[in-house]
Amino acid sequence: TRDQESAMSSLSEYASRNFEVQLEGDGLRTLLDDNGWNLKRAMAELDDREEAYHGLLHGPPAAGQTLLGCQNDGGTSCYIDSLLFAMYTSLTAFDPLLTYDTSSDQPEKGDLQVSLRLFVNIMRKGDLVKKHVVRSLRKALENASWRGRNERGFWKQEDASELLLFLTETFDLPYLPFQMRLFHGANRDMDDDRVTTDRVLSLSIPSETKSQQPLRLEDILFEHFYSSIVTGVKRQVDWHDTISQSPPGSPTSAISQSSITKANITFTERRQQEIAVNAWQVLELLPFYSGISEQGVRIESQNQGSFPDSRMVLPIILKRYRCTSLGRYVKDQRSVQVPASIHFNKFLNQNAEDPVCETCGRKVEGIMRLRSVVCHKGASPHSGHYIAYSRTVERDNEVWLKLDDLASPQRVKSLGREHEDEIYRELGKDGYLFFYELDKACEHTN
Repeated sequence: TRDQESAMSSLSEYASRNFEVQLEGDGLRTLLDDNGWNLKRAMAELDDREEAYHGLLHGPPAAGQTLLGCQNDGGTSCYIDSLLFAMYTSLTAFDPLLTYDTSSDQPEKGDLQVSLRLFVNIMRKGDLVKKHVVRSLRKALENASWRGRNERGFWKQEDASELLLFLTETFDLPYLPFQMRLFHGANRDMDDDRVTTDRVLSLSIPSETKSQQPLRLEDILFEHFYSSIVTGVKRQVDWHDTISQSPPGSPTSAISQSSITKANITFTERRQQEIAVNAWQVLELLPFYSGISEQGVRIESQNQGSFPDSRMVLPIILKRYRCTSLGRYVKDQRSVQVPASIHFNKFLNQNAEDPVCETCGRKVEGIMRLRSVVCHKGASPHSGHYIAYSRTVERDNEVWLKLDDLASPQRVKSLGREHEDEIYRELGKDGYLFFYELDKACEHTN
């Protein structure tokens, strides 16, 4: 129509005047069509895309700012929307993943980074992340080797924890180092005391028991660090074989063959054998990020200073699902009590120096504070529905933001302390990914 041609002309002129870019006819038409041929909204999205392209990442929203959240794309994008909401709404620990310079020989990685920045910027500004932006992000993920379609080529829902692992690996998140010690009855081995690395902490819910005690996330965490049994560990053991022999009689002495008792000669033969043993595993977290994996692979892309140790984030995957022999997922429906904070020092490596406040000289008690959660409702992580919570505490005022991308028109709700019991019940029943941030603030600053 004439109005559409006028809008395309105006948008083209706006782009060339402000961004020194020339949009082709198809690009103009698509951008306007995605925004309902509203010229003002198309210009605003063009601004957003230009900022994302040039590496600008907006900061978290201000306290009390209204957020509109994300539109669900085809009923299958909730795992993307919820994960990014949990990682970026109030947290800044993952921001360096989206701001460092990617290599020019990995264009797919650079395009994905731009698409992620666009998504996060729109979300943090409080605007609505529309379906076409989500779909564009899905295509960028696919080009970067993320599988997001079924065998018929349709977009499908995936496991949010697997997407978290994919993003942290793709954009080189530094590692969390753990001191691991194995205790067993076999010979000691150099691998019995070594440093392992990971980017997330996967916790298994204990098997069902007759105990009436409620499950607590802190207890599960403690069991993982200090009470794990590792089976089938190959180690050397020493065997001592005792052998007795009688000396032969003298061939020239008849007496030696008859009337005199022969003396036994005893000696011990030592040999080693490799066997499979069970070992008691103890883990302790080293309180800093590491740029080197346990295999010795060094992360060259990230600036270590971009990830301050004082604000480490510990992503926890609570493994609620198990796969049966028939290939079906079964969800553990038991509720797990989720704490708002966890005392951190008891999980630290004992050889690490105790953190001391530079101002008052007191020992600092590290606290892991819950910042965000991804919840899943359904029997399988590849189906059902994902939602997310983000938590902020300012001047003793605790505010939760809840994202449900299917809850149109209000996809993001702000919930105060009066909803706390309801929130923690949902976290205990459906919490799947938990993001705890390390706080080393001294008491004198509180």
